[in-house]
Amino acid sequence: MSKERYIQLATGFCRLAQLPQPEKLIEGHAVEVDGVDFYLAYDEENSPDHVMVYCDFGTPPQDRLLAAYQALLEANMIVYGSNAPAFMLSPSKKVTLAYQYRIDEVVPEQLMGLFANLSGQAGAWRSHYFLDAAA
Repeated sequence: MSKERYIQLATGFCRLAQLPQPEKLIEGHAVEVDGVDFYLAYDEENSPDHVMVYCDFGTPPQDRLLAAYQALLEANMIVYGSNAPAFMLSPSKKVTLAYQYRIDEVVPEQLMGLFANLSGQAGAWRSHYFLDAAA
């Protein structure tokens, strides 16, 4: 039942966003919102009641990696809590923000709002990486 709910969520989001081929999103391919890639992930075997949402914030500046990673860890500490979003480093070394939702508690309109909000945050992060301009 949860896999069916995941498919309905992804299909409903694509319909709302007027995106063709919802099967691509269902299979884990990215959708782009304002220049920012988003992914959905569903693991029927290990976490059948949850859907993961990933937002690609981009590659941190090589000359300030330590400071950027420290800023991300501080951001994780601020939002730390049960089912809170978390920053992580993807295998391609891009900063990713991950959200976990109960599959029966999220609707396509929420995803649309989340993607719009996070695309703005990712754009801002790409400008200053949570770092002081003077640093």
